[in-house]
Amino acid sequence: MTIFLPLEPAKTLPSSPPFLVASSDPRTQIAKVVKAILKAKRVVIICGAGISVKAGIPDFRSPDGLFQTLKRDNPREQLSSGRDLFDASVFNSEQTTSLFFQMIARLSSLSMTADPTPFHYLLHSLDDRGRLLRVYTQNIDAIERKAGLSFGVPESSPKPRSKSKSSIGPSSASAVTQSASRLPSPPLEIPRCIPLHGTLQTVHCQTCTHKYPLEEYLPSLESGLPPQCPECTSMEETRQVIGKRARGIGRLRPSVVLYNEMHQDGEGVGDVVEKDLMGSSKGKGRSGADLLLVVGTSLRVPGTKRMVREFAKAVHARGSASPKESSTSSPSSSPRRSPTNDEDPPFRSIYLNMDFPVPTREWDGVFDVWLQGDAQIFAEMMEAEIKKEAEAKQQALDRKRKREEEAAAA
Repeated sequence: MTIFLPLEPAKTLPSSPPFLVASSDPRTQIAKVVKAILKAKRVVIICGAGISVKAGIPDFRSPDGLFQTLKRDNPREQLSSGRDLFDASVFNSEQTTSLFFQMIARLSSLSMTADPTPFHYLLHSLDDRGRLLRVYTQNIDAIERKAGLSFGVPESSPKPRSKSKSSIGPSSASAVTQSASRLPSPPLEIPRCIPLHGTLQTVHCQTCTHKYPLEEYLPSLESGLPPQCPECTSMEETRQVIGKRARGIGRLRPSVVLYNEMHQDGEGVGDVVEKDLMGSSKGKGRSGADLLLVVGTSLRVPGTKRMVREFAKAVHARGSASPKESSTSSPSSSPRRSPTNDEDPPFRSIYLNMDFPVPTREWDGVFDVWLQGDAQIFAEMMEAEIKKEAEAKQQALDRKRKREEEAAAA
């Protein structure tokens, strides 16, 4: 079952999905969700466009979102949806390529001037408290970096090569000895925020893959013209000087991941996800994620859907391993019976969004609770509780110091 907790008290229990149950005391249970997040040690947050709308960045799938706006603004292109401009086939014609570049230029300009929302600052607060393991963002605006989170995708770890016994000889033994005597390189710190779909901050060459700051090429993108790659241009000039045949000059494109194309940094993202799911031998994520918060996303992208299911499975398994905690549902629970406060189900997988993802049947048993409402309202609730806890801690320290001073004076 999934407990329905509306942030606005007047909201009634929706008829779908059928596995939703109403709370007998929504306010108390919302407070328990807040406490669960603040008490968790390794929170993973998967977020979407819903956290950036208040910053002036349009979402994608709402009636006024980017997909519908692009369709209305470009009637000649006969787009079935603005989604067509986020498909790899956009490069099949000069016209759609030009529209894509102009759209990216507008989004980039919006992102550069956007300020972080309360939810973005909440991410930073959780990081400051040492509770945030990772943020996986579907957004390409990189506002998380403005809020103070480290941001990016680390390079994927090189896969070890297995060697047959026959290949081990004097030269290979010497190499092993040299390797053993060499100090190991310190592990690179994984950024706190991982962009799942690239960012608007860079462009890269489709031929040589060199990357450059997108801001430097805004005028070209605004005109709809794909800029030439400086690296390829330099190499081409060198080849002409030394008399070698021309290879051609690549074009730059925004480093965002489109539908039906491979993720340029897919292996690096996969490595981080695996570490956060399973844990590592040492460091902050040694035990893996212990709470999942999914916010501001309709969960339509297959890869993100798989991630959410895997993390939900992992945090539930980690929670059930503790003898002090019981499962969210029990065999005696009726499908839509309201849980009592005495049952106090553990909240480990939380969905925060205005609407529940569809098809709903795919999410049965995935989320413990659906917080229906605005991510910014919930962020303000969280920050209020963080402030309250900080004040209580300071008062306790003041009382302790006063007692010590009185004891010293006696």
